[in-house]
Amino acid sequence: MSHDFKVSVITPVYNAERFLRRCVESSLELDSVGEVILVEDGSPDNALRICQELVRLDSRVRLYRHPNGENRGAGASRNLGIEKARCEYVAFADADDYYLPNRFEKDKELFANDPLADGVYGATNTEYVDQAGREKFLANLDAKLEECENLTLSAVCPPEELLSVWLCQHPKITGVFSTDAITVKREFFNRSGVFNERLKLQQDTDLFIRFAAVGRLLAGSITQPVARRSVHESNRMSDMNSQRVYAAMRLEHLRSWFKTNVKNKEYRTAFLRHYWTQRMLRSQRVSAVAPTIALTRLLGWREVTKPYGVFDIGMTRILGIGPLSTRIMSAKRRFFGAFLPWE
Repeated sequence: MSHDFKVSVITPVYNAERFLRRCVESSLELDSVGEVILVEDGSPDNALRICQELVRLDSRVRLYRHPNGENRGAGASRNLGIEKARCEYVAFADADDYYLPNRFEKDKELFANDPLADGVYGATNTEYVDQAGREKFLANLDAKLEECENLTLSAVCPPEELLSVWLCQHPKITGVFSTDAITVKREFFNRSGVFNERLKLQQDTDLFIRFAAVGRLLAGSITQPVARRSVHESNRMSDMNSQRVYAAMRLEHLRSWFKTNVKNKEYRTAFLRHYWTQRMLRSQRVSAVAPTIALTRLLGWREVTKPYGVFDIGMTRILGIGPLSTRIMSAKRRFFGAFLPWE
């Protein structure tokens, strides 16, 4: 890996004619950007013409389309960009979002100082373009407003603990990062795989969980944003039924992937705990689990800090340390060992 830090910025383009120039210009202004790859995804607006103009204006901009000008979705468009990328590092910029001047400052420093790093992530904040978009965004919140407006982690996370954050199992650190704010080595996709094109929603979460499971991802600028997400009336907000459908698909895809690709026993156990918890919640078979979850949260305990799930943290704290609790914990370990199969 050379010391010349150059990045291929991949931008899928669909219905973004209002914002596309700003997005591309924010990338081209940065010295670290070696090329901007536009993948026009069968957009019904005037985006293709704008892409062609941008290619004529700057030799660093390259344009690709799917066969026959088809619409294949953001995942397939990003994957095509990854396939065509020439630089050693890859980043993504959604066409209606844009980079801030500090986008790659921390990334460049961290990659230079840690040759084993596979990726660096930072913070993204939110810009409301119009009132209608703001109202739609607020109506679809699934977390606290501050967490949804500022996509970042609550604290610096050691790389080996990042998977537990994405699986909502970390005792202290919470949060997520966005596609706009992560930079990875191009060769890293050989281990992690690329975007799952079957997922129309949650494809970034699917990929980032795989990143955390097989890679070394470092926290970059997590307090100062490096990119800005635009919220506007044209944003596609998915209904909860669609979210649940694709969440289930993502879960099954990750189960198959972890079973085949992850050798770390702790990571495999963490994912299985996440998998079966989500399965129980979806099937509403939570009558035995819910009281313990409620109790541990009420008393300020995190049910995700022990290797065998909510029962461990609840029962261990209640029973204390002694022969009785030791025997109970041993029995529970045998129970949960049998309870977390791959199938």
